Amino acid sequence: MYVPNYVPEPLEVPGNVTLAPYLSRVLFIRRVTFSHFASLLVTAGLGFIPWPKVGCVLPLAALSAVLIGLDLLRIRYRGRGLEADISTLFLPFILILLGWAGRELFLMKVPVWSAVLGVGGSAVYSIVAGRDYSFVGGYLLALILSSLALAALAIQVQFGGREAAAALLFNAGYLFYFAYDLASLMARRREDEVFAGVVDLYRDVFNFFGYFVRVLRHWKKHRIWVQPR
Repeated sequence: MYVPNYVPEPLEVPGNVTLAPYLSRVLFIRRVTFSHFASLLVTAGLGFIPWPKVGCVLPLAALSAVLIGLDLLRIRYRGRGLEADISTLFLPFILILLGWAGRELFLMKVPVWSAVLGVGGSAVYSIVAGRDYSFVGGYLLALILSSLALAALAIQVQFGGREAAAALLFNAGYLFYFAYDLASLMARRREDEVFAGVVDLYRDVFNFFGYFVRVLRHWKKHRIWVQPR
């Protein structure tokens, strides 16, 4: 008797990273983690540019348009090398818009900067763990390490209690998203598509909405929550 899963199977492309030898998978994780960490550092640096003060709506709208366009591109050309190449070409534009939007959000006291510490902790864990990498362990240990760093920074800079709590919550939330999406994108990327994987980590924010639609359709198709007659 076939019993369907409560959630749909992840989307896969031929020759994806999950089919590679274990050490190749760990190396891919490490390369994507460090590349994403480097991209966040670049974004933080771009935040020091005196961008026009227009509020956060314009840069966030422009960033959303680019990411949604890249989402549609991936849907149309999923699994093709052309999609990965075009996505990689758009990475600099994504970082520029992120730097602009990040500066505006920072001025609004949104602790977007805390994500840099969290992903930095993940990068440290990916080296220390060696071949014994664990997504759950990576999340928890990176969360502990980055939370301690945030607490020390809060004491040094004398953050208010509300600001410190917001930074800790933002860091925890982004780290959870990072760990979950990093595990998921391995089925959609090949070993040489590291930078396309970094782009995925940014554009997959919009995939959560599409994922809920997939789950609902999966439940309807397999009548999972329907009471049997």
